[in-house]
Amino acid sequence: MRTVMVVFLLIFLISCSSKVERVERQQTDEITTIRWGANDMQEIANKIVKDILSSSSITKGKTYGFGKIRNDSHDHIDTKQLTNKIKTALVQSQKLNISKNKNSELFFGKITTIFKKNSNTKDMYFNFNLILKNNLSNEVIWSKSVEIRKVYKKSLFGL
Repeated sequence: MRTVMVVFLLIFLISCSSKVERVERQQTDEITTIRWGANDMQEIANKIVKDILSSSSITKGKTYGFGKIRNDSHDHIDTKQLTNKIKTALVQSQKLNISKNKNSELFFGKITTIFKKNSNTKDMYFNFNLILKNNLSNEVIWSKSVEIRKVYKKSLFGL
């Protein structure tokens, strides 16, 4: 009888655990929140820098500037830190020059989110869009969107 109670208790406790996981990600890291975190910032910065450096639309050796990156998301996101991560990686690559002077070509961006929930699931979708625009002609030279989606599913008993 005691063994049956212990087994029942273990099954009950295991079924009560909640889990948050990334959707469509190469690594299967378990995370603890659907909110914005340092890993998300690093992932977005890495993908953006990789795309900038491999783009044929962006002239290597030219000087570019950074305008504002807006945070239109549900979370507090330090856009200055994200901008600095991107700028630092671009400067370290030695393929682009970054200047604070008023350049004719500037990077601008925006972070948005879509949040959905029902009784058992919370779904957070982050979208970061960065655009390189010629300020004289208003022409968009380059654009990239990076998406992160996180899903939280409650356990069987919702504890």
